[in-house]
Amino acid sequence: MKTNLLKQISLFSMFLVLSINFSSCGSSSKEEETVTGSSNELQFAELLERDEALSKDEYIKIKTKYDNIKNRYAKDKSDAKNILKLVEIYIYEARVTGEHPHYYSAALKTLNWMLDGNVTLSKDDMFTTLFYKATVQLAQHNFTDALKTGQDALAINNVNSGIYGVLVDANVELGNYDKAVEMVDKMIQIRPDLRSYSRQSYLREIYGDNTGSKSAMVQAIKNGDPYSEYTCWALKTLGEIYESEGKLDSAAVCYEETMTRRPNYPFGIAGLARIEAKKGNIEKAYNMYDSAIAILPEIGFNIELAQLKKENGKEEEAQKMVGEIETMFTEDIESGHNMNLEYAAFLADFKNDYKKALELAKTELETREKNIDVNKQLAFIYYEMGDMDKAKEHVNIALATNKKDAALICLKGVLNNDVPMIKESFEHNSFQDHAAVDAAKKMLAS
Repeated sequence: MKTNLLKQISLFSMFLVLSINFSSCGSSSKEEETVTGSSNELQFAELLERDEALSKDEYIKIKTKYDNIKNRYAKDKSDAKNILKLVEIYIYEARVTGEHPHYYSAALKTLNWMLDGNVTLSKDDMFTTLFYKATVQLAQHNFTDALKTGQDALAINNVNSGIYGVLVDANVELGNYDKAVEMVDKMIQIRPDLRSYSRQSYLREIYGDNTGSKSAMVQAIKNGDPYSEYTCWALKTLGEIYESEGKLDSAAVCYEETMTRRPNYPFGIAGLARIEAKKGNIEKAYNMYDSAIAILPEIGFNIELAQLKKENGKEEEAQKMVGEIETMFTEDIESGHNMNLEYAAFLADFKNDYKKALELAKTELETREKNIDVNKQLAFIYYEMGDMDKAKEHVNIALATNKKDAALICLKGVLNNDVPMIKESFEHNSFQDHAAVDAAKKMLAS
């Protein structure tokens, strides 16, 4: 299945970055319960140099903060809040630079070091430590663990909007969509802002309300710092909603706006590359993907470019990229990142290894039984393997919330010989070629 892996991978990242509130996480009680620490030394991970295009001025400020944290730690090893600021830097730099194995591993090691009793934690500090740990677990796609850690944090503080964001994200990824709606409602009641409205937007999209989804994302953008990376991410996501509807010009406006607010924004560049490719401007799309990849080593950019080259006769170049992408997957997996679903899609799309892809996707199904993306992947794998009954089973689960997913609607139309449904999916023209699409075209032609 040639699904949009960039969106599959990076949509989760949106929730990750928007779940962090880089300010005081007030507790539901002023009582100062503490966990007494030991004297093991904290190991600082290296702060990696950013690419020149990635907001050098911002990096200089972060480097200064990082150095100040190290200096304060040298003077006072018991200051938990100082160490939590270090974790914030790790998480933010992972997000901005794409150096996920380095920074998420560093963040998790630091948080576990704190929870192992190496520093005294107040009640507020314990909440924040668990909150950040759940966030990193989400980043590494360990969703069941993230839900448990988030629930532990909620037991300490149930009036912080950020922790409800973590619980929204974990429940979405586990396919508990009704529970996610409940959590986002609580989040908005506490703090209607960019973080809560963006989640509301995504849930509305899941339930097929694209109009409401766009409206909520506009509210998110209005409530964000105009020039922040977070607001640009929300703009980029709004563009993806338009793109999924086949409204390419509106999507392009959103992607262009991200770069007006944040020059060289790689996700905006990659979004425009997709638009150019869909309009048939293939060489321009190649160049734009190259620019995005030069700035940020995002695996999704590489996958989309390799797919574009494969579809346009550049098989040798595509195969070279396939090897590089496999190396990227290996690095992420070895760092503790669960990439089962993404790797399954890669194996199906580029290697026709449906047996291994099926094994990985079924592993995800064990804990994510109702998740749309998992069932979507399984539906297309089974279709390729010729098991139409299983393909129907999973496509029906994936469409149970009425999400307007053109690729899924097309596949369901093919499986049910439903020409009007196929026509509906083709109105959006937002999905890549696949055997089911070829079958759909033949059905329409006949």
